[in-house]
Amino acid sequence: MSSFASDRTSGSSDIAGAFLTELERWAAVDTSTSASALRESLLRHLRAAQAAQPSMALIHQFAARTLDVTDTGVRRGDSPVELRRHIALSCAAERDDLASATQAVAKQALALVTERESWLATLSASTVVREALLAAKRAGLEPRVIVGESRPAFEGRAMAAALGAAGVPVWLVVDAALPLLLSHARMLWLGADAITDQGLINKIGSYAAALAAREHSVPTYALASRRKFLPSSTGALSIVEHQPAEVWDAPAAGVQPRNVYFESVPLALLRGIVVEDAVLGSTESATLARERPLPDALAGAP
Repeated sequence: MSSFASDRTSGSSDIAGAFLTELERWAAVDTSTSASALRESLLRHLRAAQAAQPSMALIHQFAARTLDVTDTGVRRGDSPVELRRHIALSCAAERDDLASATQAVAKQALALVTERESWLATLSASTVVREALLAAKRAGLEPRVIVGESRPAFEGRAMAAALGAAGVPVWLVVDAALPLLLSHARMLWLGADAITDQGLINKIGSYAAALAAREHSVPTYALASRRKFLPSSTGALSIVEHQPAEVWDAPAAGVQPRNVYFESVPLALLRGIVVEDAVLGSTESATLARERPLPDALAGAP
């Protein structure tokens, strides 16, 4: 689980894809000799995955789907061999659904771009935001993009490089400059690690960008598949701090670096959340999040 668990720079959809690959590997090497033993081992694996990436709703939702597939097989009386096959097939189906959802959300976001050569702003690295911007380029809308570099891991640089390689003009700016430069943008597009009934969980800096966008009368949209919605009461969904050394590896005496990766942006700051088939308002989004609880076995903090 190491590559998936330690990834702090990829978009959540890419990390979710890596989780599915890890889960397929787990199913391929599992040696459980009974259905109950397999379920117990699987549950440990899924809870460890949740703990490794606690802010990412896709991990929680994919874990829930895997557990449901397994429990259905156990109730049917399937053997461990059959259960492992069901898990592998479920991972393949989820991977296809993830790709389809990404493209569907990108298509919905593309409809928001009504002018050629508009400046659009974003922060950090988001798979779906990148795909939406590239779709705008392919559609001949010639977007121009302002990207916040996203300290401390600078994953915004990879985002900027991918766009630049596709012929999209990009300004890469330090996070503190993004609120000022939002005055040039038509829209702010944010990715999403999770959407709850309380807010959007995304990379640190998103809240400041959304506040600045409001002051500049620039609409903010979050781009997220419906699988990223979860109730705020979900104990397993949390924001944790990471290694202080990423902020300052040799701090001065008396200085304690704090390395918070994610934060929650109130839904009221968003013009809408772009999902596969619609743009949802804050009330609709909160309702959807409350309707997507995890099973009890996975809902609590690991």
